[in-house]
Amino acid sequence: MMRYRIPAGIASATLLIAQLVVRGSTAYVEIHPIVELREQCLIGGVQDQKWVPPARFEKTLRSPQNFNLYTLGGPAGEILLTKNAESECHPRWSAKSTPKLNDGIAIQSPSWNVMPRVPKPIDSDDPAYVQIVSDILKAAGISKPEVKITQAYSVDLDGDGNQEVVIVANHFAHGLRELSGISTQTSPGDYTLVFVRKTVNGKVENIFIVKAIWLKAGTSVLPRANHLSAIADLNGDGIMELVLYNAYYEGSASDVLQVKGSKVTGVLSCSCEH
Repeated sequence: MMRYRIPAGIASATLLIAQLVVRGSTAYVEIHPIVELREQCLIGGVQDQKWVPPARFEKTLRSPQNFNLYTLGGPAGEILLTKNAESECHPRWSAKSTPKLNDGIAIQSPSWNVMPRVPKPIDSDDPAYVQIVSDILKAAGISKPEVKITQAYSVDLDGDGNQEVVIVANHFAHGLRELSGISTQTSPGDYTLVFVRKTVNGKVENIFIVKAIWLKAGTSVLPRANHLSAIADLNGDGIMELVLYNAYYEGSASDVLQVKGSKVTGVLSCSCEH
């Protein structure tokens, strides 16, 4: 049997070890827990580049824990997170910091470069991207759209040397309170869009992660506003994932999404009904 020896520098941390049987021998591979900081949830973990749901290890993860923090602006150092198990939904992991951390992803003891490429912000009033969003909305049936790009970033997601552009646009006539919740009612012209502009087989495509556009008023479907929390390589495969937070009336959720080619796959998620 192989022995896993914890290096002296991290001996005080709680490392999650799982046994893997490989050709008759037993190996030990560390699980790296991941916390999404807007939702404050243990969204899952990574083990040998594979995604691990939180149910597999959350009961053994002690509090407090040191994590590495990553925001849209780049690596942000270490952070101490404490678990509040008395939450109305999932246990909430938070830092004692001022102001409150409303964005970012925290991962424990990563052995790879989590942000090999740092996203570059794009002006939300950039005429080229305003026109792109306007064209999408007009094609959907909104004759005079009110374009409101809330986030836009340029980044090479897959390391192929080509820059992708990630755009988030939200507009709700009844208001949007900093993603703490929105109205149950929609108006004509309301929308929420999240998409990646990416070159696939030599052609630029809009790859939609979220595309919800309302042409009529109503209350049958709860509208959700979206917010990009982080862009990072969370499993060490060299491809950067998108971490997306969304809020709706008395609820919220976070998702980790992979974009490979023109395919979008959700790999980890957590949510809360308030």
